[in-house]
Amino acid sequence: MDQYILLLRKENIDFSQYSPEDFQKLMADFDSWNAKLEAKGLLGSVGIASKSAKTVRQKDDAIAVDGPYCETKEAIAGFCLINADDEEEAQRLAADCPFLPRGGSVEIRGIDQLELNQTIKADESA
Repeated sequence: MDQYILLLRKENIDFSQYSPEDFQKLMADFDSWNAKLEAKGLLGSVGIASKSAKTVRQKDDAIAVDGPYCETKEAIAGFCLINADDEEEAQRLAADCPFLPRGGSVEIRGIDQLELNQTIKADESA
């Protein structure tokens, strides 16, 4: 089984317009979605992006810390790490994300941990 990270983007969701009830409904919908994934053994981890973020870059010999400077629609609101047989299954699972009907989007990225694990094991045995 492969791992995928689902990056939850705000896109057209304006949280400043949400009432406390709207937030409770959103959280309940996410709890339900996460519970379905967990019951199938497909949920690895979930998280909500904090309000603070920085980007670290190297320019010549100096390290620069700034931003991030992205459009609001590109802002990541959270993430979900899932297990899926293939990218098609990851897409089907992402299609049930509670962000979608509210105007958000889900970016799906495959994670190739096998190579990382093999590299770590090789380094440990050296």
